[in-house]
Amino acid sequence: MPESGVWHGAETSEVSLAFGSRASARPIGARAIVAILICALALLGQGERYRIDTRLTTPQRTIASFWKALRRNDEVGAAECMVDDSHGLPFPGMLWFLPPTQEFTLSNYKIMPVEGDHLLVTYLVRYKPVGLDVEQAFVTSFEMVRLHGEWLIVRPVGEASMPEWKPILRAVDI
Repeated sequence: MPESGVWHGAETSEVSLAFGSRASARPIGARAIVAILICALALLGQGERYRIDTRLTTPQRTIASFWKALRRNDEVGAAECMVDDSHGLPFPGMLWFLPPTQEFTLSNYKIMPVEGDHLLVTYLVRYKPVGLDVEQAFVTSFEMVRLHGEWLIVRPVGEASMPEWKPILRAVDI
């Protein structure tokens, strides 16, 4: 009568000898190591490539790219600079309030960290309308956030401090 529910027959000792033999304890050969290395190297670099848009590497470059897209009436380019394009994205043919300009510069960036990768950027927009020799300027702000290494515009902050509107009289208007 067996003492436990496990049968201890002759096959058990033969099986245990087979598992404990020297054949299973031999080292891995050079071929096996090479095969493992080839498999490991084949797996490196798999997956989606991670590329950062160079236009969006700093807050200043993102803002400059946004305004450049606006001036070219490039709706897609402007949307690429924003986290969510529902916050005042212009439509083709619209440059908000600016008249046609002969000169346009962005300067005097003031960056205030809000928290971590979240900033408030205030800057000066200078432009010279076509037909005038007087430079005009206004200060405006964007709330920005860094996502996956790219700085994107969350939304404009408040209203731009617009200069007094002076329409330019052209020969067609007279």
